[in-house]
Amino acid sequence: MCNAHVARTVSERVKKEGLPNVSRRSFFKLGSVLAAGAALAPQIARADMHGLSEVVDLSHTLSPDNPVWPGVVTPGTRETVFTIEENFIYSQRWTFEEHQGTHIDFPAHFIADGARVDAFPTDGLVGPAVVIDISARAQEDADTVVTVDDLQAWEMENGEIPEGAFVLMYSGWEHRIGTPAFFGDDTGLHFPGFSGEAANWLVSERSIHGVGVDTLSFDHAITQTFDAHYAFLGSGLLGIENIANLEAIMDSKATIVCGIPKYEEGSGGPARILALTGM
Repeated sequence: MCNAHVARTVSERVKKEGLPNVSRRSFFKLGSVLAAGAALAPQIARADMHGLSEVVDLSHTLSPDNPVWPGVVTPGTRETVFTIEENFIYSQRWTFEEHQGTHIDFPAHFIADGARVDAFPTDGLVGPAVVIDISARAQEDADTVVTVDDLQAWEMENGEIPEGAFVLMYSGWEHRIGTPAFFGDDTGLHFPGFSGEAANWLVSERSIHGVGVDTLSFDHAITQTFDAHYAFLGSGLLGIENIANLEAIMDSKATIVCGIPKYEEGSGGPARILALTGM
């Protein structure tokens, strides 16, 4: 809708007629309607979202400055196309690859006949959160991985990983974003991920919807075989990378909601990941 034709039309009308005015009577009438709606809205929200205590944003802001896999993904670009001052509308033009920022890998990213974004079942975009905290170990060893022992230790304290869950690795790596340490050190790429054994155990022993990590990849950086990618994506599951704010839901019951545009034939793409705590 907001294209050059619209911008010109709006601009010409404003030049002829000035900015639209609202009568005093209409203003107060509109105000009373909005006030009534505002009073009703919290009741509707409580009725529809019973048990919800907070909505936590698990996404980094999409930006050309987002870290990307070196030599594989090209950083995005952003430019302003229209401004309110000059065109009476504000709009930007973006270019970015699908695997940038907080984003989701869909099966097609690694699997030739894997599901693509626009064909993926919507019920696979929502599920209970399970946060596996390996941050203490990751501070000592950047190449550490989520292991089967980590998953079973979580179950000893919390019960079996629920059906349809998103199993999320918290390594504390998000605090390194914007620094060279997010990628590794002088010897090369180093950051945590899931071990192949843990990935295969989750696929064969549990029924989950996907996984997520606060690093560039749900395989750890030194992998040569990408076992976790092949295990999860090869089983039709999702993988969220560069997730944020997992500390905020560490000790909460939460439901993950993956908000992602329906990219045509997409292998994945930038997403808004939300956690609904208390649900």
